[in-house]
Amino acid sequence: MEDTSRYLQCMQEVRERLKLIELVTEKKLTTGREFSDVEFVFLQLRKILELIAFASLTANREKYSAVHAKFASHWKAKDMLAALEKINPDFYPSPSTPPVLQPDETKYLDTIKEGFLTKDDFKFLYDKCAEILHARNPFTDKSLTVDVLYPVTLWVSRIHKLLDLHVMHLLDGKKWVVEIPKEGNIHLWPAKVYTSWPAKKRK
Repeated sequence: MEDTSRYLQCMQEVRERLKLIELVTEKKLTTGREFSDVEFVFLQLRKILELIAFASLTANREKYSAVHAKFASHWKAKDMLAALEKINPDFYPSPSTPPVLQPDETKYLDTIKEGFLTKDDFKFLYDKCAEILHARNPFTDKSLTVDVLYPVTLWVSRIHKLLDLHVMHLLDGKKWVVEIPKEGNIHLWPAKVYTSWPAKKRK
């Protein structure tokens, strides 16, 4: 399977899991119990975070397998991200604005600065998902309520803003622009990314 196909499969699964969450929050899907609906939603969020983290390693099966095999021992997001960053420091998606056509017929994408799922958000949500999904110790004095900072609908919105149109930096220096529409095919294009732009030659 080609690298791009593996990546697109990951993004397809992310989209489908987001749809499942939206069905639950819109009361169109239920397990029949409120507590298990909550667990179902946070299981999907946990899976989505894993897919985001590992998708950038799909271009290198050997390194992907090595990191994925160790994942079971990473109960904290910071441990998982540290392991990923050793292999690919730029593994995290870069959310982009819609492309703007330039006078030279190239297209320019600017980086979104806020409102998306940041690395800090990722760490926080990953750990909260684990807290919710683990069985509660019957002897603990901790509160029954887990503070997840944002409503689930806002977490979903932040994930969409991160991924709907993003640039992916891969292990071998390749860069992809990826567009994930609500329905239909997910699109991926090779791209050149610049840290600064010539006055009349933005690409």
